[in-house]
Amino acid sequence: MKKIILIYLMISLWGYGYDYPHKDPYLATVLATPTKDMAEFKDTNFKEIRLDLKGDSAPPNLWYLDGFRFGLMAQDHEAPLTFLLAGTGSKYNSYKMLTMSRILYQNGFSVIMLPTSFDYNFIISASKTHAPGFLKRDSNEIYDIMKLALDKVKEKIQYKETYVTGFSLGGTTALVVGEIDSRKKHFDFKRIAAVNPTVNLYESAKILDDMLDDNIKSEEELDQLLQKIILGIMKYGQVNGSTKIDEAAIYSLFKHLNMEEKELKILIGAAFRFIAIDVNYISDVMTKSGVYTDPNKKITKFQSMSEYYSAINYSNFQNYIERIGFKTYKKLDKTLTMEKMIENSSLKTIENYLKEAENIGVFTNEDELILTPDNLKYLKETMGSRIKIYPHGGHCGNMFYEDNIASMVHYLKRGELR
Repeated sequence: MKKIILIYLMISLWGYGYDYPHKDPYLATVLATPTKDMAEFKDTNFKEIRLDLKGDSAPPNLWYLDGFRFGLMAQDHEAPLTFLLAGTGSKYNSYKMLTMSRILYQNGFSVIMLPTSFDYNFIISASKTHAPGFLKRDSNEIYDIMKLALDKVKEKIQYKETYVTGFSLGGTTALVVGEIDSRKKHFDFKRIAAVNPTVNLYESAKILDDMLDDNIKSEEELDQLLQKIILGIMKYGQVNGSTKIDEAAIYSLFKHLNMEEKELKILIGAAFRFIAIDVNYISDVMTKSGVYTDPNKKITKFQSMSEYYSAINYSNFQNYIERIGFKTYKKLDKTLTMEKMIENSSLKTIENYLKEAENIGVFTNEDELILTPDNLKYLKETMGSRIKIYPHGGHCGNMFYEDNIASMVHYLKRGELR
């Protein structure tokens, strides 16, 4: 009985001592971390590096995406080097990527910034199938890109040790990349930090798909919600005499609109849906699947996208897998089933590595939106003492909170979770 009381008190004190402001997971996911509570960093510049990979060129209407691009923030002295892997749909230079890169740079790391496998640029230039979604295949391609990227910049950086850091899908990929390197020994990563990773790509995607599909009856309803937000922004500007929409304005707006959980789910689901729409389109074009586009029709540089987006019509991630992804992979493996494909895009495929590796640390939240209860239980049981779980924060909402960053950086430098 005394032991139970002691454990309860420890949990209560820990939860009380964690002051991340947004206790609601949906609000946390949408609003993230207030600037005043973020870890400190400077607006460090980065260099965009281009890799000319052998393979297909971008279609004429996406000519600006030709050639694979990644980013580099290099210290001017010998420093630990970390690869930073982006979350679902993120470019290498998205806001979250730049912020995390600058925080890592501020803490003494040189950073190679890589996009997600679901980024347009990656699908066109780096993916051999042009159809992301098969976790192990995607991770092997990212691993190959990491080698090429390091070779490209090795004259620009001084380093001895290499690390991997990733968030969301990038966190999951970081763990799989770690397993690959444990066999191939190309980098010999000193430590790997996975922030808010998913356990099963498809289960997480379905959660995000359902946030929109289960809470909205029509496209008109989504338009009404977006109009409500736009009108709120305009009203805020009139009342405050300013059109500047900063963090304070957004928080004030959401508080004033008193948005329900359903509406927050729609916003989160809509953001993911726009990624899914992009993937449906570009993968269809590059694989010549003919689902939404005519593979025999010539695409011009100034091709109107309206007819394609009309055909896609808010198709979700599950639609992409069923209509394009699965059929593409089936050509490579005639024995492949949908069930097998879903199983192979889970961290459970590298379970032995996850249980045994001493150089990996996972950071997540009790109210993580993209994990099922079973997913979270699996991470706890598999990772044991190598996982840090915060009481709240939603999906990546508390990623830049000063306590989270301090814990992650301490782990990368010292190998200790605190």
